[in-house]
Amino acid sequence: MKINKIYRNKIYLDTEEIIDISPLIRQKYDLKVNDNIERFYDEISYESSLEKGIFLISLKDRTKKEIRLKLEEKFRNKSAILQAIEKLEELGYLNDLNYAISYIEGRTYGKNRISYNLFQKGIDKVTVEKAYLILDEEKEDNVDDTKLEKLIEKNSKKININNKREEKKVKEEQKLIQYLARQGFSLDKIFKKLKEYKENYE
Repeated sequence: MKINKIYRNKIYLDTEEIIDISPLIRQKYDLKVNDNIERFYDEISYESSLEKGIFLISLKDRTKKEIRLKLEEKFRNKSAILQAIEKLEELGYLNDLNYAISYIEGRTYGKNRISYNLFQKGIDKVTVEKAYLILDEEKEDNVDDTKLEKLIEKNSKKININNKREEKKVKEEQKLIQYLARQGFSLDKIFKKLKEYKENYE
């Protein structure tokens, strides 16, 4: 496993792999063209993956799955990538539970849509449920209910009880229900909160 070329913080290996390396790593292993790096390969891959992971997280919060996929685009050594991810977790840079909490707080969607989005990002159902429980305990209120109530309040003109034309009111209410369902709220919850809103409005 020889270095064919070193250019702009990248080493080009005879295996056709290209590894991003920092000047620090290059200096530490005294890397030069034609060097055989077989015995250092795992260490170089690990340290480079770790540095790249820290850089990616510094740009924006990411989940474990997102970091793993990004690193797999850059590096071939899967065990080094997994080792780097473990280290990132240990250092506190990567935390799927904290990511889920932050994601839930930053979105107006309902729980169904949020859970689906987080699942796509590699966060399992148990972690999502735990995040909701933590937020509910912190706020002493149900996060999903609060979001739904705010959306109903925001769109309250559509279900205004004083609307003269009953037919139009029903149509608007149906549109609102469909909109709220698309935002990821369950129908049971939508009907319950609409009923409560109307009762309070009257």
